[in-house]
Amino acid sequence: MPNLLAKPEKILAKLVDIQQMVANAILIFMMAIITFDVIGRNLFNSPLKGTYELTELSSALLVFFALAITHRVGDHITVDFLTDRFTERNRNRIFGVIEIMIAVVLFSMAKHILDNGIRMMERNATTTDLALPVHPFIFIIAFTILVFMLTAIFKAIAYFRLAVNNE
Repeated sequence: MPNLLAKPEKILAKLVDIQQMVANAILIFMMAIITFDVIGRNLFNSPLKGTYELTELSSALLVFFALAITHRVGDHITVDFLTDRFTERNRNRIFGVIEIMIAVVLFSMAKHILDNGIRMMERNATTTDLALPVHPFIFIIAFTILVFMLTAIFKAIAYFRLAVNNE
């Protein structure tokens, strides 16, 4: 079984790493457009058109691109005073169940976000100033949530393996 999952897990890890690089690039882009907007506004009395929209869209993308890497390395805020009282085997079982619940919720979120993206595409929804279509951003967010979901599934499998190996 571990050999069966090794290749998909490696591909997922590479995809999560790529998402992290994209998140870093988005952050640099946000910093640049905000800087240029402030410089243009204060020195040349000519702000950058669409900075608010671009910051808004890139903020959303930044958050969703960073979720999977944050989850993979365990940088979320956790409250574990209750689980510390369990044996390691039971703790791993609990964490595995929690990861499965996370994956189910994420799948539901991705489905609803994808449906919303399809509605936005059918309505030709665009941003106000730059008239950028909104649906590609929503589709990207749905994809990043699916990657996050797969990360949770692989973490659940790892926790269940640890629980079985500790018996």
